[in-house]
Amino acid sequence: TKKQLTRTPPPPFTTSTLQQEANMKLGFSAKQTMMLAQRLYEGIDMGSEGSIGLITYMRTDSVNLAGKFISEATTFVHDTYGKHYGIASPRTYATKSKGAQEAHEAIRPTAAHRTPESIKHSLEPRMWRLYNLIWQRAIATQMAPATIEATSVTLDSGKHTFRTAGSVIVFDGFLKASGRPSKEKILPLLTKDESLTPTALAPFQHTTEPPARYSDATLVKSLEEYGIGRPSTYAPTIATLVDRNYVSRDEKKKLQPTDIAFVVTDLLKEHFPNIVDYQFTANVEQELDAIAEGKQLWQEVLTLFYRPFHEQIEKKMNEISKKAITEEATKEVCEKCSKPMVIKIGRFGKFLACTGFPECRNTKAITAEGKIEALPTTDEKCPTCGSSMVIKEGRFGRFIACSKYPECKTTKPIVASTGITCPTCGKGEIAGRRSKRGKMFYGCT
Repeated sequence: TKKQLTRTPPPPFTTSTLQQEANMKLGFSAKQTMMLAQRLYEGIDMGSEGSIGLITYMRTDSVNLAGKFISEATTFVHDTYGKHYGIASPRTYATKSKGAQEAHEAIRPTAAHRTPESIKHSLEPRMWRLYNLIWQRAIATQMAPATIEATSVTLDSGKHTFRTAGSVIVFDGFLKASGRPSKEKILPLLTKDESLTPTALAPFQHTTEPPARYSDATLVKSLEEYGIGRPSTYAPTIATLVDRNYVSRDEKKKLQPTDIAFVVTDLLKEHFPNIVDYQFTANVEQELDAIAEGKQLWQEVLTLFYRPFHEQIEKKMNEISKKAITEEATKEVCEKCSKPMVIKIGRFGKFLACTGFPECRNTKAITAEGKIEALPTTDEKCPTCGSSMVIKEGRFGRFIACSKYPECKTTKPIVASTGITCPTCGKGEIAGRRSKRGKMFYGCT
């Protein structure tokens, strides 16, 4: 069965939609996207043309396009793709996000004729990919809709019936500039009663799974839906959560909360529920807008918030004990001073620590289940004191340290050798290392 659909191009980019698309299509974090967009906006050296700003201001929640650009884009589409790819009258879009200020127009190229291919030699690869994304989206807004045939197929083998659904592109329209959707199932042209030969048969079992963790894209989308923050605050918000170790990125670049995040969140929900309410930030944004418009006095807004908040802080400072929140009693006894050991939560997760601190600094690594994790030993002896060297976990991953710590503080990195002889000295091997900032690099042993 076939059903013909018309698909119109999506609106030009705002700050949030650019961050979402760059994360999904290019794998960029929100912070990375804004850093690259800032450089495109400030200007790139284009040789004989000098330094040119390639995109408009990148902190915006507007989807409006300047009339000059619409005229340029229309001419470009007619000249490049043909008149049948153009539209009779300019296409405009309405802003849907909560509390949009629309002080600037949408994010677009400063010139429609400056195609990504024509300036590829002047841009770094990541910057070029972002510019390409922005240019394609902006040009596509002034192009004809795509005609797509939504097709449902039933395959009958005699014993079994198989079904699939997908799309057949009849006329690509704006997809000519923006490219075909990567997640869409594009089917070949099929006819009724056509005989098909299976090339492979692969069984898949689908199970119900919990909701996926937030990525930069889905978190930005949620922030926008709840009216939390403004275009300029999405990237710094996520960056702060990562920098302060409230979340970490897993192998799939999803944002995963750390142990300390659960403690802080539970504490705030219990003692400051009005502050961590989803509507709190959105309401403050509205009040700030009212102040800017002269409808409210800033002194009144601050007084209504600050006085009860200050009283609440003073009260909770006396009520809440840090130890009660961050420490958990255990039956373990410190083998160095015989004092009980407790589970503490540090910046990098849970660990077992002696209650005799700071006189006794004995600590032990524990598993997610709270069991003591035996430190993997090595065949190496400490060059300082002769004790066994063990593998420990630090903020930048695993490293080798003396088992007599803190009496002996000798450490050394775990070297991941490549087996390649150093081309400079011919003696050492090229091996993977980490800098003081945690960046990976390769150097001679």
